[in-house]
Formats: sequence, structure tokens, C-alpha cells
Amino acid sequence: MLITAQKARDLSIQLTKSQVLLNYVKEVEQVSSVIEAGRIRKNKGSILQEDVCYEMRFMDEDDLKDMMALEEIIVQNLSDKEIFRTHASDYFKDHFKVENSVIGIFSDDGLIAYNVLYFPGVEGDNFGTDIDLPSDELDKVVHLETVAVHPAFRGNSLQRKMEGVHLRTIQEMGYNHVCCMVSPKNRSSLQNIFSNGLIIKALKIKFGWRLRYIMHKNLLHPSAIGPEEIRINGFNIEGQVDLLQKGFLGFQMTELADGFEISYGKDYAVTT
Repeated sequence: MLITAQKARDLSIQLTKSQVLLNYVKEVEQVSSVIEAGRIRKNKGSILQEDVCYEMRFMDEDDLKDMMALEEIIVQNLSDKEIFRTHASDYFKDHFKVENSVIGIFSDDGLIAYNVLYFPGVEGDNFGTDIDLPSDELDKVVHLETVAVHPAFRGNSLQRKMEGVHLRTIQEMGYNHVCCMVSPKNRSSLQNIFSNGLIIKALKIKFGWRLRYIMHKNLLHPSAIGPEEIRINGFNIEGQVDLLQKGFLGFQMTELADGFEISYGKDYAVTT
């Protein structure tokens, strides 16, 4: 069947209008899905510092390309690549299958941060087993799995903001436990996780060779750390493992001029 030049032009116009309409619908959906908006500082603390607007929203597979690009930027800017675990695109595609499991923060520069949830179930690599949760609680565990923040936007507590939203989301979904792991070398991430009420319950090797804190929060019955406090150098791995084996929990980090300390105590609700 032959198509005249006029019909071809008409068809092209119709397709263009359809694409414009689709783009408009997508923009409206994105605006309506905004969780939070405000202003943050780009290049905080440098002579290039400037205030910029941001929006936080849940993401979908249409954002995959931007996530992979941000991951690459982060890897290129890491002084110690051991603290950040990279992922293939299929990893993110699997997580998009669960609604609201990925949060992103956007500025005029595009995607500048994201946070990913993982629902391990009882058969997966469930961090609940690392902290000796009862077997009948393992299906109620969600991981704060992956977080990434563009180097130019660090210092704005974006990780804390995203994880705070995800903690509320997790509770609304009916899950009771939140777990995550973090490198002892990643002090900024550790501080953000502490600020959302998670505590250190284990310190062990994960994924073959990576040393990680295993952190946890019971959303129904958060730990109440008792009056006894032991502060220990954050580089003292053996000392921290010993405290954890004796039932102490890490609940706070203090920055020092030459390093950092972790405060350990016992769960008052358990010990009384």
C-alpha cells in the first residue's frame, strides 16, 4: 500500500502530537508524585557553592539510565572503592518490580541521589540471620540496600532524607524490621544511618571479603540503650566485635580530629 507525501506528513504530525501528549502526561505524573521539595547546596563548603532546588520522588524503570550514570560518577570519584558496591542494570530492574522501592532526588543537573530497598524474604541473603532474629521474623525484614549521592551534593543529608521516607514506607507496608550494612570506612553514611535510629548489631565479613557493620531497627519496638556507655575507637575492629559478642550495641558515632569513636551500650528493654 502506497502512502502519499501528504498522508506521511499527517501521520508524522499525529505521531509528534502523541509523543508530546505522552511527555506531558509523564511530567504531570512526576509532579504529582513529588514527595518533598526544597533547596540544598551544591559544592557545599567550596568557593563554587550555590543554592539549588531539588525534588524527591519514587522512581521507575524509565530512570534506569540516569541511575547507572550516577553510579559511574560515584565510582570515578571514590578514593577507596571498597566502600561502595556497584550493580548491573538487571539488579535495578528487579527492584523496580516492587512499587516505591526506589527513591530519587533530582535537581536541574538531573538525578543526584537514590536509595533502594530490598525485600530478601526467608530464602535470600537476609541480614536478619546475621543478627539472630527469630526465624518467624525473617519474612518481616526489609533492607536499606543501596544508596548513592552525587559528590557535588554531599553534606546535605540526602541519604538521611531518603531513608527516612523509606522507613515510613516500610512501616506502612506492614514490615517490622529494617536492616542495612555499611563499611566502617564510610563514616558519613554511618552517621546518616544512626540518625534514622538504626543501631549496630554485628560486625563481620560480607560478600567474601568486605568488612561491614550490620545495622538494624525494630520499627515496632525500637531499642532503648541503657545508661552504661563504652566508647571505642572506630578502627578497633577486634574490640568492637568483642563488645557485640557480649551483648553491647553500637548506637552513636563521634567524630575526632584523628578518627572517630563508636558508643556502645546495652538494650535497656532487654536487660531490665
